[in-house]
Amino acid sequence: MSAPATRPPGTVVFAATLMIVMGVAGILAAALHLLLTVDGLGDFASEARRFGGDPALTERVEAGIRTTAIAGVVLSGVAGVLLVLLAVGVRSGVPGARVATWVLCAAGLCGGLGSTAVGVLQRDFNSDDPGVIGVLAASANVYPDWWAASGIGLAVAQVVGYFLVAVFLTVRGRDVPATGGQPVVPFPYPTMPTVPPNPDPTRSPWAPPPPPPR
Repeated sequence: MSAPATRPPGTVVFAATLMIVMGVAGILAAALHLLLTVDGLGDFASEARRFGGDPALTERVEAGIRTTAIAGVVLSGVAGVLLVLLAVGVRSGVPGARVATWVLCAAGLCGGLGSTAVGVLQRDFNSDDPGVIGVLAASANVYPDWWAASGIGLAVAQVVGYFLVAVFLTVRGRDVPATGGQPVVPFPYPTMPTVPPNPDPTRSPWAPPPPPPR
């Protein structure tokens, strides 16, 4: 006798949905970061010279900003694809998908905390060197005013999202019948007796067959 069809617990469904949202949002945010970087670096060198920035430092900072944006798109793309694939695997009950998701959550938590710390330190960084001040003044114009706060907010949201996914996948839920209703309670025996077809409702299906007509 085949087991009744079930759907995953609500905690797993919520975690899988959150993973898909996080993956898509991360890819879109990284793509926006790259577009803003390409647009903002167009006048970065001239702005740094105008503010009296050190030429060698200007080149290093420009290369660093560009490399960071490209690396962010690549990492966000890989993480987004992994989140979507693992979400499908977790929801479908694929073996190993839940453990792989926990590993990804741990990496995402570390990355989110690191991004938050870097964003806060960048906002508070200052120097007395005129060459450094010029480069800092030019780099402040690379991105819109709202981008720094948005980046910190996205990093915090990433930490919260990965934490919630890990928690909801840790909480054990019960399978629910696909048609709705009470959770499925497995039968304590491996199999159940099969009742043979009974064309005569007046006779027990387990009664011996009637004698053949004479």
